Amino acid sequence: MLHLMSRRSFLLATVGGFALLALPGCESFAGNAVVIYSCAEGVRNESLLTALRSRFPSYDIRLRYVPTGNCAAKLKMEGSRSEADIVLDLEGGYIEQISDQLEDLSGFDSSRYCSDLLDPDGRYFPFARESACIAVSREGLARRGLDAPDSYESLTDSKYRGLVCMPNPRSSGTGYNFLKSLVNAWGEDEAFAYFDRLAENVYQFTSSGSGPVNALVQGEAAIGLGMTFQAVSEINQGVDLEVMFFEEGAPWAVYGMGMVAGRGDRPAVRDVFEWLSTEGVRIDNALYVPDQVLVDYKAEIDHYPRDIRYADMTGITDPDEKKRLLEKWKY
Repeated sequence: MLHLMSRRSFLLATVGGFALLALPGCESFAGNAVVIYSCAEGVRNESLLTALRSRFPSYDIRLRYVPTGNCAAKLKMEGSRSEADIVLDLEGGYIEQISDQLEDLSGFDSSRYCSDLLDPDGRYFPFARESACIAVSREGLARRGLDAPDSYESLTDSKYRGLVCMPNPRSSGTGYNFLKSLVNAWGEDEAFAYFDRLAENVYQFTSSGSGPVNALVQGEAAIGLGMTFQAVSEINQGVDLEVMFFEEGAPWAVYGMGMVAGRGDRPAVRDVFEWLSTEGVRIDNALYVPDQVLVDYKAEIDHYPRDIRYADMTGITDPDEKKRLLEKWKY
């Protein structure tokens, strides 16, 4: 079995804006140069780049880490003038916003992907599905003589006051995934009323999706609404956490990949894109985020939950719906 690496360790590798990872190249590579904008974290990029170097030794492949919001803004502003040939691991709502600046992928095989992840317009393919969970510190609860919650409603019990940590939907995609999943499950009014009750127990609404699990590791909270793969990473490093899902299912989001418009006629770009959309997905699944993307491939990682029942995330990539819901969020 393969082990996850700590999100904290690879976040350090990506701080500071654009981190350029490049294969050795020279002027003779110019016709075979491929530039990738990736929103994935550092160690995931490094694994992909190492494999790409082995598979395409004659290509000059340059992989830049670009934070999600910056990536979408750059591509929207630059369009076909962008230095990027391929965009990788861009969150679904953002890649939807720039989809008209991506190549039509109808010439590629979309049947290999889970149908609930596909772009109906065929402008991008799924690269990753990232689920969220309820992570609990068993030691933190035991120290206070508390049992673990068993439902979203149980999280509002006053015995958990000051012990819950959640990402803020205004700044975190993971936080918005929790909000949207409960809006879909319960209806808008009931979901917002629930978060009003939950807020009384929340120690902190963090700015990032990694914040809640970090708070558990640091002993600042006992219950975190966080990212499944991050919680499992900490478990595999010996942290006493438990991953839970409630009746409504695990919130999730799709992260996509596409070719910038006008680049699809370049053989090197097509080769790299085809590899990333198949072998690249398998590598990322096997090493880091095993939530299923390809129909014929299910990865297994130590302590990662199997057969996760996913929440109804209808509308998760709709930017207008997101804007409307976030205007109602008051925390």
